[in-house]
Amino acid sequence: MLQKIKANLKKQLPGSKAWSKMAVKSKNIKKEKTEQYNKLLSEEKLESLKKASVLIALFDKKGELYFPLIKRPEHEKNHPGQIALPGGSKEKNETFEETALREAQEEIGLNSDNVEIIGKLTPIPVPISDYLIYPYIGYIREEPKWEICKKEVDELFILKLSELLKADNGYSEEWILRDKKWRVPIFKVMNQTIWGATASVLSELIELTK
Repeated sequence: MLQKIKANLKKQLPGSKAWSKMAVKSKNIKKEKTEQYNKLLSEEKLESLKKASVLIALFDKKGELYFPLIKRPEHEKNHPGQIALPGGSKEKNETFEETALREAQEEIGLNSDNVEIIGKLTPIPVPISDYLIYPYIGYIREEPKWEICKKEVDELFILKLSELLKADNGYSEEWILRDKKWRVPIFKVMNQTIWGATASVLSELIELTK
């Protein structure tokens, strides 16, 4: 599986085609056009967005690939209480890769010296929080000793990649968001609900396993 992901990272990435599967849609719209994402990816729009990075930190455990997810604290301004990948805002004079590694170390104690970055996914715009997120995929040979920053992380979850693949089944729910009804595609894993930008990033990862 890891070798397949590495090989597909060298090809054209699916980007908005993968994201559209997990896009929150108005209840009256059956399909989300990828053109809407493409508009968000215009050079002018991207330049105006704040920048952040996240890390998919894959590691081997008993012959399976796993990676960590976090639950964001309820007091967070952006996406409180949501399941997310370790990550955060870019600081001055650091690369997007350095941001992903630094944030993972700060939030869950992941030693960046032990992480091999094997590639990056398509930067994804998140208009609701005015961010452009750069997702990186890293590989660690064995599960690290986790150290959670309680100020930035409510809970840590270790997800088996094969469980994520099983959850890629087109499941969605009807939610009330901003006083309107929406159809929300979600991944249901470990009794947790993954949706929004994190689900879109993971949807692109799923495509790389095929």
